[in-house]
Amino acid sequence: MEVVVGLLFVVAFFWWRGRKKKRQAGSSSASARPEPAKLEVPNTPLTYTQPRVERPVRSQRPMRFAEPGRVGELFSYGGPSSGRGYSHDGPFAVIDVETTGFSPGNGDRVIELAIARVDKNGRIEDEYATLLNPEGRDTGAVFVHGITNDAVKNAPLFSDVLPEVLARLDGAVIVAHNAVFEERFFAAEFARAGVATPPLPALCSLWLGQQTFDTPNHKLGTLAQHAGIPLVDAHAALGDVRATAALLPLMLDRYQAAIEFGHDPSRGLFDPYKLGAVSPVTRAVALRKGTEGWMSSLMSRLPISTGDVSDAAATEYLELLAVALEDGKIIGDEAKALAKVAGRGGMGAEQVRGLNERFLEMMREAAFADQTLTAAELGELKRAADALAAPGYFDDLQPSTTPSNQAVEQGLDEPMGKDVKVRKCGHCRTPGHYRSKCPELN
Repeated sequence: MEVVVGLLFVVAFFWWRGRKKKRQAGSSSASARPEPAKLEVPNTPLTYTQPRVERPVRSQRPMRFAEPGRVGELFSYGGPSSGRGYSHDGPFAVIDVETTGFSPGNGDRVIELAIARVDKNGRIEDEYATLLNPEGRDTGAVFVHGITNDAVKNAPLFSDVLPEVLARLDGAVIVAHNAVFEERFFAAEFARAGVATPPLPALCSLWLGQQTFDTPNHKLGTLAQHAGIPLVDAHAALGDVRATAALLPLMLDRYQAAIEFGHDPSRGLFDPYKLGAVSPVTRAVALRKGTEGWMSSLMSRLPISTGDVSDAAATEYLELLAVALEDGKIIGDEAKALAKVAGRGGMGAEQVRGLNERFLEMMREAAFADQTLTAAELGELKRAADALAAPGYFDDLQPSTTPSNQAVEQGLDEPMGKDVKVRKCGHCRTPGHYRSKCPELN
């Protein structure tokens, strides 16, 4: 037992001694460790160089289906001549649409359509424009196109106006700015209406503008401004169509090369359709008094002609016109109200002009009801004509003198006096009819 205790004592002694030596060795090495060197900070300011990032370069190529020779859902695009296609010098059908959104595949619809049939010189031969009912779809970005749900409530459907559309596309090359956009919506609306067509020859004016104009971008507004062409009602289909039609001959001239198409534009693609079966709903936007007056602005923003106007629409317009001209002039709010009535009635510029002249003839008849025309009455007639953008309409009239007693006693139809002039046409100056009945204008 004593031997065991002694051995344990010896082991404990050497264990304690070893621990002591280790502690001493650790403290001596720590005291001998050198102090860390101080960081020398330079006096010059620190700079940070951002690593260079290679940004992708935007492709200058046009959109895929608008490239020359491409055939898309509906259009076959023309381009530089290869000697194997078809040439075409006109007519052209310039088109533009306003829509509820950007994706016909997601149900977006056309809510305004405009087509102008033009020759190679950009001269407009025919125009057609109408609002369209999107069949329950919200009209979308009103702040862009200005078309409200109420405005399209009574408008025709796209399928209703297809005869008008097909008749104007027939035998023409379709032209549109960024034509792939119009193509996708036309293809969707054609399919919805059950209309199948062969590929329609088309020319993208965006692509053509990229080839012929050195501008910061090739948006329609930029090209129009560069060429000095007014674009007074952008984001209205008819305004965009007119600007594109005016640009077309300039771009074709600058291109200085033949353009050919993969499909023959000259052959008739469609059977005859009955036109004018459905009345359009037109609109005149961005009215300005300018130097020509409110009525001139109104008519310039409507399509050239739309056909016959219903009696109800004509009566509503004439009644509102009578109220507006009570003070002998038309102001902005009155012009906008007249534009709405004209639009609901599906009127074009010629229809509005015809109703204005009918109103002036009614004023003429009223002025001559007592067989005399005073200077004040003539002044009123001329002010009304100026307000209706028809200056000179009453230039054939002069104030008459007071009818003599002899004329009254003899029951003459016309007052006697040296200043009396026979009433005659304001256009051809021929007695016996008024301007509204002039054979040269009808």
